[in-house]
Amino acid sequence: MSRSIRCFVMILGAMLLAACMPAPEVRVEGDPPPLLFNGERALAIVTDYVYKFPYRHSGQLNNRLAAVWFSDTLSNLGWECYLDEWEFVNYSQLTHLQNAVCKLKGESPREILVVAHHDQSPATVQGADNDGSGIAILVHLAEIFAAEGQPRYTLVFTSTDAEEYGMVGTSRYLQSHPDTEMIIAGISMDNMGKYFYNWLKMEATGQFKGYGQLWLLRTAQDVARTYPDLWVPQIRPLLFQALDQAVPVSYMDQGPMVAAGIPAFGLAAEEPPEFAELDWNTYHTPEDTIELQSAEVLGQSGKVAEAIIRQLLKMDNHPRQPGPYLYFSESGFVLRGAPLWIIFAILPAIFLPASMFTGHISVDQKLKVWRPALLYFLSLWLPLVGGVLLIYLFVQLGLMLDFHLYPATTKDPAILNPRWEVVGLFLAGLSLFFALGRAGWQMVRHHLPRLNPISVKNFSLFVLGLASVYILLINPFSLLFLLPTLFWLLINERHGQARLLDWLAFALGGLMVYALIYFFGFVMQRMGFSILWFLMYMFSSGMIRFSMALAITAIIAAGFSMVIRPGK
Repeated sequence: MSRSIRCFVMILGAMLLAACMPAPEVRVEGDPPPLLFNGERALAIVTDYVYKFPYRHSGQLNNRLAAVWFSDTLSNLGWECYLDEWEFVNYSQLTHLQNAVCKLKGESPREILVVAHHDQSPATVQGADNDGSGIAILVHLAEIFAAEGQPRYTLVFTSTDAEEYGMVGTSRYLQSHPDTEMIIAGISMDNMGKYFYNWLKMEATGQFKGYGQLWLLRTAQDVARTYPDLWVPQIRPLLFQALDQAVPVSYMDQGPMVAAGIPAFGLAAEEPPEFAELDWNTYHTPEDTIELQSAEVLGQSGKVAEAIIRQLLKMDNHPRQPGPYLYFSESGFVLRGAPLWIIFAILPAIFLPASMFTGHISVDQKLKVWRPALLYFLSLWLPLVGGVLLIYLFVQLGLMLDFHLYPATTKDPAILNPRWEVVGLFLAGLSLFFALGRAGWQMVRHHLPRLNPISVKNFSLFVLGLASVYILLINPFSLLFLLPTLFWLLINERHGQARLLDWLAFALGGLMVYALIYFFGFVMQRMGFSILWFLMYMFSSGMIRFSMALAITAIIAAGFSMVIRPGK
């Protein structure tokens, strides 16, 4: 190892040590109050609920009736309730939605927001666990707190719509809120009652940005520990914290709250490994029935939620600690702040200088020969951008469905049954765009200085550097997926059989993206090759914003330009 590399490793290690500071201490003061939540009562509520309102996915009559029932039930307990109604596009149809918002006014107008969703996947009938369990717990908690008189802070219990289509109901509540700074904290509850659940997790991912604030997660853990028989909700392991922040796509109602800067998390129960298959087979399917619900599990979930709410009601100060971080649960240390941002900046700091100083010609000469390299890059990038625009066109032509934000739900037939003729049409269109790009390059290349392979590589590294700066500013943890592109530094315009090494380096450069697609599509969601159709919908629905699509396609084109020969 060279001296310079040893120095770099030592400096990086010192930065990590300096950045890993003990997490701020969370104090749960006083004797824990008795918890009144009763699992048998929650089971009775969810049983009544799912038999009254099956088939309650967004836009259906029972969806509205379930929201009205929630509003009427809490109104009869003394809460102030109203229905908020609006419309959005789903499955290319204008769909009517409604939230049921109920408030128990406190001594302070500052709010503690707790939500569960009354909509369900269209593949579900009763939806007992997702999310009848969360609604039942919310209703029973409303009974408990209403009986205790005026709370210290205002409690807002909301039954939200269209959670399955991007947490639309929660987003609606926040967008129409006069001042979200008044919201102390938010909790969403989902999947909380199956008999085989044996622990609770806290989901902290924001909707396209942000991560749940650590003080709230640790407060939830510490207050649960004060009760000897309660499950202690678990903070995600370190690797999943990084991945959750690298791919900030939330699947629970905490997502919009976190994105709005509100301390929040999603509370959900989880199963032991031996029940993983049963849990999957009863998730978003007609088998999500009341027979799987357990009074004991509902009791545990509800008591933890009650304990957290009571703790928040007792606290004088509720800190705000936004920003990316990594929390080491075993040691109690947290990595955040300026040192973490400096670590994030390492990748741009590698690519941008490399783009200027790799090779044996001067910087001034590099800039002069970048014009043909730029045009060659455009001949590969613009076809990819055209492919994205083609997907948008498919929606306008009715070849793909139009969704407000998220492309349908897990296990939805619209996702699991691709229109392969449309996929084929997309691939044919993309091939045509590349052919046109190639032809355009051949037309202009004769009027340009000779394209130097070194200048192509340098310009490609410059593009990677700019893309990494953009990602750093938008979502720094997403730089994790650019780390393998360091292999592209090894691409060296080899000839003959050695050229396979360049293609190997190119393939390795996409390693983490390939792994993510495989893990998400083939392992977690079990989509198989339908993941291709799902990815097309991620672009068409706006889950991947056009600006990010430009960055992604630029990165791919930069890699292509280093391994695809420009031709004679």
